[in-house]
Amino acid sequence: MNGKTRSDHRTIMNTMIQLYASYKETLEKQSMGFNMSNWDQKLLKYGVRFEKEMMDLSVNIPLEKALDLGWEILADCFTPEETGIPTKMINEYWPKKW
Repeated sequence: MNGKTRSDHRTIMNTMIQLYASYKETLEKQSMGFNMSNWDQKLLKYGVRFEKEMMDLSVNIPLEKALDLGWEILADCFTPEETGIPTKMINEYWPKKW
C-alpha cells in the first residue's frame, strides 16, 4: 500500500480474512455434523454476509465505503473484543449504535 488509504485498511482487511477462514472451518464442522457453538453461529452469520456483501463479483463500491461496510458487518456479527482489533482502532471506527 502506498499510504493513500485509511489507517484501518490493513487491520480490517486482515481481520476479515482471518474470520472468513474461521467461517470456512466452521462450515466444514457443520457438514460433518458437529454441534455448533455460539461462536460458530456468529462465524456462520459473518461468512454469509462477507461473501454476499464484500466478495460477490457484482459488488462494486469505493474503498472508503467498503471499509465502512466491513466495520458494519463486524459490528453486526461480533463484539469488539471478539475481533482482536486494537482498542484504539475500535474506538475510532467501530460503528456506534444509536
